[in-house]
Amino acid sequence: MIQSSQVNAPIEALGLTPVPAHGALASDQVEFESLGCVLVLGDDERAGPVAQRVGRHQPVVVFAPGVDKQAWGARVTAIGRKVTHLRGYLGAFHAEIRLGDDVTDVGAASPNPGRTFDLVLDLCQRPLITSEVKPLGYFALNADDKALDSIEVTLKALTGRFAKPRYFSYDAEMCAHGVSGVAGCQQCVSVCSADALHSTGQLIQIDPHLCQGCASCTLACPTGALTFKPMERASVDQRLQQLLSQTPADPIVVVHQGALDEPAHTALAEANAVALEVDPLPAFGDELWLRALAHGARALVLVDDAALPRRTRELLARKVAQMRTVLLALGDNPERVQFQPDNTLALWLTTDSKLIKPIAQRAPVAELASWSRFKRLAWIDSLRQFAAESQGIAQVLPAAATIGAVTVNRSTCTLCFACVNLCPTRALKDRHDTQPQLVFQESACVQCGLCVAGCPEKALSLSPRVAIRALTQMSSVVIHEDAFVKCTSCGTPFISKKMLESGLKMLQGNPSFDEGTRATLMTCPSCRQKEMLAM
Repeated sequence: MIQSSQVNAPIEALGLTPVPAHGALASDQVEFESLGCVLVLGDDERAGPVAQRVGRHQPVVVFAPGVDKQAWGARVTAIGRKVTHLRGYLGAFHAEIRLGDDVTDVGAASPNPGRTFDLVLDLCQRPLITSEVKPLGYFALNADDKALDSIEVTLKALTGRFAKPRYFSYDAEMCAHGVSGVAGCQQCVSVCSADALHSTGQLIQIDPHLCQGCASCTLACPTGALTFKPMERASVDQRLQQLLSQTPADPIVVVHQGALDEPAHTALAEANAVALEVDPLPAFGDELWLRALAHGARALVLVDDAALPRRTRELLARKVAQMRTVLLALGDNPERVQFQPDNTLALWLTTDSKLIKPIAQRAPVAELASWSRFKRLAWIDSLRQFAAESQGIAQVLPAAATIGAVTVNRSTCTLCFACVNLCPTRALKDRHDTQPQLVFQESACVQCGLCVAGCPEKALSLSPRVAIRALTQMSSVVIHEDAFVKCTSCGTPFISKKMLESGLKMLQGNPSFDEGTRATLMTCPSCRQKEMLAM
């Protein structure tokens, strides 16, 4: 059974564009260069005849136990070992074998000057690359698969220079993945079906050659550090508004990435629904979902089709569940946002959709400046557009949610403000007007967890929830405060009472801690410096 959607696909269908040998690439393109060398992998000698077939057209290196017992043609190099590790992409695959306790690269077997392989035909019962979306240039099938004829055509076509779009942009300054060695947001790390995205500790790294533009990471990213370049937020919103302006009142907006079947098209007209094609589907980010309702849609339906990778499907389901909780907190019908399989879409449009009433008209609300540039601001603006005056009822969200509060244990928090220094969105701030205060803005919090992980007193915890008023008003509240301790020498307030008490408690029992040391700690840094200079 074939395990790659690339088989017999035109080059353009793979997202690739042929490039002349000396042609220049645009700055937003990613280059692949293939010399046509095929690495055939197998579990036994049955890989030999396949290598022989492919070798009629291009150079082949085949690795499989027993395959070296006979010759398979002048263009085939046969090695009777089993490859155990494989990584890479079109034009740059690296393979390794295990020798005892060591793993050895086998690039020396390649005729290519770079000691890499251009294409891989994996015949192993357990394919070496297990990502749901396979790298370009990698194909997995059984040795006796009837699709080998079409595979040969595709392998021949994937020789030369190619380019594809660089689908994403990454703003490291907006990333909440890590700060100062403290681990935070993990939202994007687990959603990439191509395994193109990895943590580097404080930041994340995306291999543009492996990325195939599913846009799942940009949907998952709560700050907007990751964005989908081919389809910007403002342009998608413009298409949405244009569509709504050309349709009767109170339509249902059906957002899909693949072609809708005939029953679905028939049901669209019957249900007063309009279709908006967005490919890939996650490019229609959740910051635009409420905006569709605010602009006049009665309901929003995201269409789940077979082309969606599993991780993308699961992410969309979580986001829809979160948005339904938002609607519930607003006292509205959570059924207004749907994630419908394509094979049940027509039935839902002609039956259940009729139970969803039109949205009552609301007074227009001025858009927040720069909403289209910043994802969280766009999300908040959509909420304001939909229900600016609503008080709402707070609703609890699952642990993986990206909106919510931060709670503080006032008995253990010393107001050291380490959390303020770690917070990437400035949801946490410090204030020192008349007393030390920890201030929290819920609308800016993305529940990254950096403050929790970095708190030396373990005094903070996340509270995923929907609190409409706190979000739409973008207000700040004091979540902890303390009294200042004044310097015993000059009278200047310089430290919170709790922090000083904590420091003194930590020093108790230390042989060097005496009354003199205690007296010094009760003075401000400036007075301590003066005292040292006077000695």
